[in-house]
Amino acid sequence: MGRNGAHLEGVCRGARSVSFYDLLQRLVDAWHAGDAGGAAALFAQDAVYREPGREPLRGRAAIRDFMREFFANGSAVRVVVGDVLVDGETAFVAFTFAMRGEGGAPRQTMEMGALVRFGEGYITEWREYRG
Repeated sequence: MGRNGAHLEGVCRGARSVSFYDLLQRLVDAWHAGDAGGAAALFAQDAVYREPGREPLRGRAAIRDFMREFFANGSAVRVVVGDVLVDGETAFVAFTFAMRGEGGAPRQTMEMGALVRFGEGYITEWREYRG
């Protein structure tokens, strides 16, 4: 899961935290695979996905459609997770998000963070911040 992958398992405290780390790993795996359906399936039916400068996406179908369009542009995505803080059903994830264009040439790299709310095995809110 990035530089803290092995470290995260030892940090977990309780079933809710463990399930969040699993959820995050599955999301990163789906992004790396360009799997919009797989990524969106990790969001609750009524989830909200917020990115700076964009209207919030409401509902799993809207999130899936957005991700499908993003991956259809041919961007290869690489996410490296840094620090992860979990408190109950809220987490903050710091990560580096890199996109590559044709031939694997670097296109854009961003330091980012996300405030994530989750419950019952799904992400209920994803609020992204860019550094």
